Amino acid sequence: MKLKMSVLAFVLYGVAPWACASPVKDPTTQPSLEHLAVWAVDVTRTATFLQETLGWRLHPMVFGVPEDNPVFGGMDLRFVDANGLWLELVQPTADGPGMAFLNEKGNGALVELDFFVQDFDRNVSQMKARGIEVIGMDGKPMVGDGLLQEYVMVDGKKVVADERLAYLPFDLARGTSIEMGWEYPNGAVYVRDAQWNSKLATPRDMPRLDHVVVLAQDLEASAKVYSDVLRLPRAPLDTGLRRNWMGVADRGHAWFQGNNHGFWIELVSPDKSEAGRAALQKFGDGNIMELAVEVSDMDAFHDRLMARGIKLTAGDATPLPTGTKALTMKQGGDRYAYLPLERTEGMRILVFQRGAGKSSVYQRRDRT
Repeated sequence: MKLKMSVLAFVLYGVAPWACASPVKDPTTQPSLEHLAVWAVDVTRTATFLQETLGWRLHPMVFGVPEDNPVFGGMDLRFVDANGLWLELVQPTADGPGMAFLNEKGNGALVELDFFVQDFDRNVSQMKARGIEVIGMDGKPMVGDGLLQEYVMVDGKKVVADERLAYLPFDLARGTSIEMGWEYPNGAVYVRDAQWNSKLATPRDMPRLDHVVVLAQDLEASAKVYSDVLRLPRAPLDTGLRRNWMGVADRGHAWFQGNNHGFWIELVSPDKSEAGRAALQKFGDGNIMELAVEVSDMDAFHDRLMARGIKLTAGDATPLPTGTKALTMKQGGDRYAYLPLERTEGMRILVFQRGAGKSSVYQRRDRT
């Protein structure tokens, strides 16, 4: 009866069924961001760029999806330690939704937010009870209980690695691909962590992946996906870095804690300017726009890249003001710039140094 009333409310008042029931606070079904998926034409080339430019180290584990997988299509996969979160580099090798994403989005596209849950079946059941029918990666109804059989290379042999995946419907997720996964004990993530140690890890003094940025046409509508569906804590902060190149002012931001390890998801809403309208038209609502990387010394980072012939920008093809090494927020002193797209294997990467004052966006955010 409660679900029927939810559907009626949607028909009469435009309220989504999942918003009518209070979220169940169940730690076994609470999504936590485990990694970000980056689509790549060549995973080795992308990993080399990340290592040489940001010091992020490639995990030695080689894994993938078999060529004959009927739902996902073949994929070669690698993990990179981004000193704050794992990046999963995905190179599609056969027809399937992965190849379709690569053809649509291009090399370096940030395609998925990959959350894990402790109890997959219970999570799916709770979603259904709230009127949410999860889907597969291909956008169709989930089949085979979401089972994906990957392989992991161990001692030169392919070993089966099982996981289960479900996705929020794209319209519900406001255009963002949001995965909820769970791994069997033979899963690639378990193998990844078992093979990892401090000697292999990215040094802690290297640049750190701090958050990911998602475009939102309607900020509060998108925010409800993260607060009401995913039940992520929201910071009481509506400010962030100004991005003139895509019409994002210093207000119109929403911040959500992606996991328990200090990683954040930032929603940004373009204004009504020509640049803002162009950004939404070009990228679309829900597009995962950029990786945001924190450095301790912006000037030193700028100079190190300049020595390699890499010139930072103010966003896409917009140059930095003459004589500057970064943009600076008047309030708070946060400094930032972008790596040039033509040198990043297609990834849009913002680099920032937090201001020292209490009014710094990042100081305020992390005090919540």
